[in-house]
Parts: sequence; structure tokens; C-alpha cells
Amino acid sequence: MPRGLSKWIKIKRFISFAGILILLAAAFAYAMFQGGFVSWFLFYSFLPFALYPILLFYYPVNFTAERTISPRTYNAGDDIEVNVTLTRRFPFPLLFLVVEDVIPGSLKQKEIKQMFFPGFKKKFKMTYTIGNASRGEHIFQNVRLKTGDALGLLEKEKRIPCKQAILVYPPHEAIFYRSIRNMFDQGGIVSPLSSHDPSLVAGIREYEPGDRFSWIDWKASARVNEMMTKEFDTRESDDFLIVLDTMPTETFEVLVKFAASAARTVIKNGEKAGILLGGKESLFIPPSSGADQLQAIFYHLAKVSEDGSQSVENLFEDPRFSGQSAVYMIVTSKLTKQMIDGAERLRGKKNRVIFFLIKGEGWSIEETELIAAAVRKGLIVQPVEHDFQMAFAGVKQA
Repeated sequence: MPRGLSKWIKIKRFISFAGILILLAAAFAYAMFQGGFVSWFLFYSFLPFALYPILLFYYPVNFTAERTISPRTYNAGDDIEVNVTLTRRFPFPLLFLVVEDVIPGSLKQKEIKQMFFPGFKKKFKMTYTIGNASRGEHIFQNVRLKTGDALGLLEKEKRIPCKQAILVYPPHEAIFYRSIRNMFDQGGIVSPLSSHDPSLVAGIREYEPGDRFSWIDWKASARVNEMMTKEFDTRESDDFLIVLDTMPTETFEVLVKFAASAARTVIKNGEKAGILLGGKESLFIPPSSGADQLQAIFYHLAKVSEDGSQSVENLFEDPRFSGQSAVYMIVTSKLTKQMIDGAERLRGKKNRVIFFLIKGEGWSIEETELIAAAVRKGLIVQPVEHDFQMAFAGVKQA
């Protein structure tokens, strides 16, 4: 709570307390000077209503709060059940108690308040559910209590520190993984994901059904008058590095969702994936495989937020990329000339670069021209709409 507001609440409480004393003194003076049954009846009738707020003024509202949220991690869209237990040592009779668990603004939920009539109770519990949890790290700070007297002469409020954090992982969708190999096979360009490297020809053999047309060795076939096919050395699949554009945009949550979906799809299919996040404190997780790697990626995607301090083109100059051979999957909502130039330099280092361009509306003439420019330079551009399932298919490239 801001200092100025806290100070004003205290001043208001003292003014209310002084007003009660003045009313009590006025009622007593009226009974003394007026005399008679009616005046004293009014005084004694008002006395309990005046004494209670006076005692409440000195009551410390000595509650302790314990918040229970289990588990501590959720997926976006889940319902979160929260239990708040309040306990106290001294059972002062409270007429009512309004309990508010202060919800983090990042959860985008309405205020959660419940009214209790505790009387002399020392312990009671508040339970509520947060529906459709949004992605992010959400930190609960305190529980706010509010009580008062029957006539509203005095109100007392207290905040009890009760810090707790939960993590909500980003949403994700299934993406057809097999089609990703087609990204690099279009236009006669062989995929680095393929188990055969065209630069490593080991020999020739007779043609077998299922061999690609581009593998046929025409010179050898002419010599022996038989269809002969090239044999290649096998090499390991390339790593995937997902680069998330953190510049402010209306579709930022969709970008995060796609990055999570892509990482999950790649790792679930036995490949290696890493992630690079921009911003003031850019984060780089080298490509790796396994459940622990996926959890690490999802953890940081849950915490990432929009940050305009570092654009994607600046990330291309990151020294941590030196010697890093990977398929760069750049997830962004806006394609720029600087991005294209930076991606072209990366591609020149024997890397593959794919732009996943995610927008919520149609393409302008300028954006269409930039896509065409990227394609002419041999870069891959994949416009992605709301359905991610075929995001790894139908890629535009030179």
C-alpha cells in the first residue's frame, strides 16, 4: 500500500475515534443537564454502540494468514483453487470481517472478497477458484481484512503479508511434425534434417523403389545402362533454435503460444531445441533434447514479457551464436529489412533460417514486398494464422 494512502487511513481512523468520543460526551452531557427517563435511556442505549468501536480501535486485528495453492504450476486456461486460512490468538468479538485476497494484476481477475461473521471464532477458511488462468508468473502479496462496528462509526483495515508465487505455462497446440522436412525439400533444396547429406556422397548403388529422383547418378546410369542411385553418408539432425521477438505487439501472447508449440513438437519428436529471448536481460538456452529441456523452455516462456529494448536483428549479433549450427526459427509478427539482412548473414554461416510470421490481420503491400525480398534471398517465410497444425508445411522459399 502506498505510504500516503496508509497515512490517510490512519488519520481517518483517529478522526472517527475522536468523533465517537465527542458523541458519547454529548449524549452524557444531554442526560446530565436534561435529566429524566428519556434522556438517560437514550444515553444508555447509545453506550454499547459507542463502547464497541472504542474497544475495536485498540484491538490489533492480530490475524495470521496462510494461503494454500497446490500445485504451484499450471497450464494456461486451468482453474486454480486457492485456500486462505485465517487464525488469531485473542478472540475479540467481531461483528463482521471482509476478507480480500489481493489478486495479482497479471492474472486479470476481478476482486475476490468474502464476508464472515466470526464472533469469537479463532480460525476460519476462505476458498475460491480462479478460472481460466493466464500465462505468467503470478505473485500473491497479501491478504486484506476489513471490519467495523454496527453503525459504521469506525472502520478498521489491515493487510497481512502472505507472499506466494505460482507459474502458469503458456498454451500450446499440436503441430504436424513430419511436414517440417518438406520445408527444405521444396524447389530441390535438400533438408538439413534429412538423414542423407548431398555433400557427402559415399558411392553408388542400383536404384530402389522409394529413392528420390534427385539422387539418380545419370552418368553412372548411362555407363552401365541401368538406373544407379547415389549413396550418402548419414549425419545427425540439425539443432533447432527458436528466436522469440519480444517487441511490444497485440499478438504477443500468440507468439509465445507458437514458440511453446514449436518447442514441444520438436523435442517430442526426438530432436534438439533451444530458445533465445530478447529484452534487457536476453536469455539463451542452447539446443538440447529431453523432458528437462522442454520444461526449462516452458518455464522461461511462462515468465517472458514484452520488452522493446532489443529487437530481433540485434539478437543476430549475439556472440553466443558463433559456431552455432542450427535451424533458426524466428517467431515474429513483423518482418523488417534489418531482420532479413541479419538472417541472410546467419544463413551465410551454413545455417537455415525460417521466419514464422504471425499476424491477426491481412498483409499490407509493404509486408508482401518484404516477404518477396526474403524469398528472393533464399530465406524461408511461413505466414501463420490461427491454426498452427500445418505451420511446418507450405513454406514459401526461393
